[in-house]
Order: sequence, then structure tokens, then C-alpha cells
Amino acid sequence: MPNTSQTAETPIDFVALEHAAFRAWPALQQAEHQGVVLRFANGYTKRANSANVLEPPQGDLEPWLAHYQAAFKAQNLPCIFRLPTVCQQQRLDDFLQSKGFRQIDKSHVLVKSLMVDSGLIESLNKSASVRMIEKTHEQWIASYCAINEVALGDHQTHLDMLKRIEDKTLMLVLTDGEQELACGLGVLSGQYFGLFDIATKKIARNQGFANQLISAMLAWAVQQGANYSYLQVVADNQAAIRLYKKLGYQHGYDYWYRISAE
Repeated sequence: MPNTSQTAETPIDFVALEHAAFRAWPALQQAEHQGVVLRFANGYTKRANSANVLEPPQGDLEPWLAHYQAAFKAQNLPCIFRLPTVCQQQRLDDFLQSKGFRQIDKSHVLVKSLMVDSGLIESLNKSASVRMIEKTHEQWIASYCAINEVALGDHQTHLDMLKRIEDKTLMLVLTDGEQELACGLGVLSGQYFGLFDIATKKIARNQGFANQLISAMLAWAVQQGANYSYLQVVADNQAAIRLYKKLGYQHGYDYWYRISAE
């Protein structure tokens, strides 16, 4: 399985993009060994609490699996492997299935070139007809929880992770008058601009607000020197995929999780 995608400009290195995504969504603990990036964050999101396999393991898989099972047991978390198609995963995937690991949450990584001229930057800025407000970590997480109608107290780990981001970060909220309708997190790691936590309030969905929000975020990324944007979306979220394709995102590669039955 190739780990690059040829564009009109230069190939996208998907392994480098994976590492950019790790930086953009930092775990509270992370270690890399023999092509596996092991991440823990108090169980908040599978992306930050999984063994991410970037190089297929060789040899006997039994002791390899036992090593990671012990690591997850020490964290009192279910053993979860994330298998991106940046490398050949079939042997490992078949093995994990034989051990009772369920496959869940097949997802796509979508990519978009941002190597555009200033005219496109101007048009992106003009597309945001409502007000965009940049916020601090604490302000943004409060807005995120209100827009998603979830309890702020349940997102302390989320906030801790945001504060660990070392790269350039955009925490944006779209408002219409006094009402906050949509929000998004953008992180620029090298040439890659990742979009995370894109959300629209239920009463404001299907009205173009997410389009305006993302367009404003991409304009910021272009001005900051980004060459590519990427995002991760669950494969069965067809509404989101349609929106992202309308904005020019294309399929890059896939990933899925294998989770233990315990």
C-alpha cells in the first residue's frame, strides 16, 4: 500500500501527515517503538488512546500483542489498535480478528491542497458572512460544549490536550448576533493544517454555517503558509463527507480500530 498521494504539486507523505496529526491532537502520554505510536489520554477519544501501527510488525505476533495488552491493562483501558492504510495491515488485521478484536469506526483521512493564489484567499475570507471569533483554550472548550450540548465538566481531559498543542493553533467560533452556532479547531504542523472538532449547533445545521467556518479556517491556514489541509471523518458520516468534498477535499487513506472484547 503506497504511503504517498500524488498531487499536481508534490506528493503528500501520509506517514508525515500521521505524525502531524499526533502533534495536533496530543495525548497526555506518547511513546514510539518499532513503527507503533502508543498514546494515552485518560480514555478521551480512541485517537489519543490507541496503539497506532505505522509499520507492520514482523515475526511472531503473540509476544507483540502481549506487550501492548499489558500496556493498556496498566492504564486500565481496553486494548485498542489503530490501523491506518499507510502500510500493509492485512496480516495484523487478520491476527487481531482471530484474537477477538472487533473492527470499529472505519474512517477516512481527507486531504486538500492549499497551494493557491491570493485571489482564492480573498474569496475564502469573503465567504464568511457572519462573525468569526478566535478564543482562548478555556473560552473555546466552553463554546464547544455548549454547541454540542454536552457537560463542560466532562471535558477536562479535552482541555488538557488542547493546552499541550505546541504548534500554531486556531480555535474559532462562528456567531450570528449573540448566538454561537459553530466551532472548529485548526492546527498547523509544518505544511499540514488539520481540522478537528468541527461542530454545528443542532438548530443551525444544513444552513451553510460549517461551510463558512471551514472556509475562514482555510483562509487563515493559507495566510500562515500551509500547503495542505487534512481531516478525519467516520466513513458512515455521509453528510460531513459531502460537505468536505464540496470544499475540495479528496480521499487520502483510511484507518480503522481493532478493540479487545474485554
